[in-house]
Amino acid sequence: MQSMAYSIVNPIEDGLIEAVAVEDWIDGVNVEGDSIVFDVMPNEVPEARSSRFIVTYTYGEGSTVRTIRKEINIIQDAGIAYDYEFEMSYFSGGYYGTEFSLNGEHQYYTWISDMPFVDGKSQFGGTYYLFDIYGPAPRDEETLLPPAGTYLLGDATDEMTFAKGSSVAVRLEEDVEGPAWYAPFTEGRIDISYEEGEMIVEARLTDKNGQLHHVTFAGPAVYTYEVYEDEGPGTLSRSIDLVPVSVTAEYKNKKDNTMEVWMEFSDIDMEENGEMFYPGIIMALEVYMPLDKSGYIAAGEYRVSSDMADLTVFPGECYAEILYGSYIQEIISDEEYGYNVGNIAEGTMTVSGGFGDYTIDCRFVTTEGYDVSCSYSGSLTVEGVPDNISTLEGDYTLNLEGAVGSVSYYGDYYGTGGGNWLISFSPAAGGDAFNTEIVAEGLDFAAGIPTGTYRASEVTYEVCPGEYLRGYAVGNAGYYGGTMLSGKFDGEGNAQAVAPAVSGDLNITNNGDGTYDFSFAFMDDCGNTWDGHWTGALQMTDYSGAPSAAPRR
Repeated sequence: MQSMAYSIVNPIEDGLIEAVAVEDWIDGVNVEGDSIVFDVMPNEVPEARSSRFIVTYTYGEGSTVRTIRKEINIIQDAGIAYDYEFEMSYFSGGYYGTEFSLNGEHQYYTWISDMPFVDGKSQFGGTYYLFDIYGPAPRDEETLLPPAGTYLLGDATDEMTFAKGSSVAVRLEEDVEGPAWYAPFTEGRIDISYEEGEMIVEARLTDKNGQLHHVTFAGPAVYTYEVYEDEGPGTLSRSIDLVPVSVTAEYKNKKDNTMEVWMEFSDIDMEENGEMFYPGIIMALEVYMPLDKSGYIAAGEYRVSSDMADLTVFPGECYAEILYGSYIQEIISDEEYGYNVGNIAEGTMTVSGGFGDYTIDCRFVTTEGYDVSCSYSGSLTVEGVPDNISTLEGDYTLNLEGAVGSVSYYGDYYGTGGGNWLISFSPAAGGDAFNTEIVAEGLDFAAGIPTGTYRASEVTYEVCPGEYLRGYAVGNAGYYGGTMLSGKFDGEGNAQAVAPAVSGDLNITNNGDGTYDFSFAFMDDCGNTWDGHWTGALQMTDYSGAPSAAPRR
């Protein structure tokens, strides 16, 4: 719901104010008190659009009736520019009942793709999206279709969610070893509806690299009932001395100057098409080390610890049959893909060498007390370490004089118990722009943004009360999210300076009269400080009760 205030000079008793919008993407226009309220449909294209508002004021009676007409132009910002957009033609689904849910939710294993499965296998050149959906009982016993509605990305098996750990996008190519890309999701929603016997699926997703996906399917759909007798992974019951034939390291995340790296050591041979020759051993490690833009691994002794500090290995755990942290996986059978798991509980990983050539010696102990050893010598670098976003060449103070502040409120968007506020400051001539996203204590939109000091989020794409979302780049298209500086605009309105906030404090004071004081001092990803302050009233919009009323990102 949007609102536009109005006032009448020298109002006449019994005068009538009316408003109508020309374009059909504005709806629900009504006059409430001294405001015109209306609903705005989301803009699904990457260009801005406008509509005329016609406002009339009619007064008098009989032959003295007079009407004053005013036209106002409303401009809606451009919609989301997706990195990947697919209109899928094929559907495959399996219904598992409540067997694997935590609280009796029904599970719908859902594939949509641009190529079909052949003999149960995906094809080269195909793009496949898997959604592990949990919801109420099926619409009917014949098709086993999930109920219509909106399903949000979740961490477990909550009703009306799809599971983060087992929902993914993957594409296969013949000339690429393994998947051409493999994209788990960090945010997302799936809208399911039915029309004339067809299932309609529309998914909007953000993957682990911050890239945006828009995927649709419309067509016949039937879920097959799957009787799944596998009891899940077994428990490792022996010590392991791993001699790896392949070692990989992949950048996952960073906080301040510490990066999270996913390392895998395996003695399993792999075919050119990405298929593996089982059985064998895979050791997966969640490792924390100093950030190195060249992808070099810090030498030293890494200890098993859950504090996510430099030179640590995060211990392993299994939740709802999903593996987290560091573990050893003993794959027993090629045909059945049976495997045993040992979660790493203590020990060390010693790294010597440097500049991409290392000797790595691992000595771990599993939760059950079994020894795990592994030695490797050879070349290795961390893949996927992002470049710096900031273009600042030194410290910078923003000029926010005359900037217009606006706020969109989304309620408990992250599911962390606080209110989510997206705040932006549009620049005046010669000034700078500033955007931030925070989660504050409480969920009362009417009370406004709570006073407080907000600090950088612990997790890149999850924000808890008292935190702001650190700045990040969205794909390679020049789009940014989180807390970002945009400044030094040229004559065409293009920012010549951008910088993310990766640490520092954001201070917000709610003055209780509709005005706010903002002050901040952030550090960017190159070590520069950028700061500033702003005072004034904010344009506030509440989207918490209508999630489809505006594009979220």
